[in-house]
Amino acid sequence: MEEKMNDMSHHIDTASEERFTIIVPSLSQAALEVHRQNMWEKGYRLENSINSQKYFQSDGREISKLFEGEAMYAITFVKR
Repeated sequence: MEEKMNDMSHHIDTASEERFTIIVPSLSQAALEVHRQNMWEKGYRLENSINSQKYFQSDGREISKLFEGEAMYAITFVKR
């Protein structure tokens, strides 16, 4: 089940995660999340550059659009 994170003070519990991705609709929101989540001090680094792309999901038979087909920005963090 998807957890909504509309509360701007909400921080992600990353204690047991080696790698995770945050998906946001704009580059400015991506930059805000990088700093708001304070990942550097938690021992994470960016895996790669932040780029926009479209996302799809598949159940093995059919493919459907995620985010109504809109391009989103993915910020992937990995433990250092």
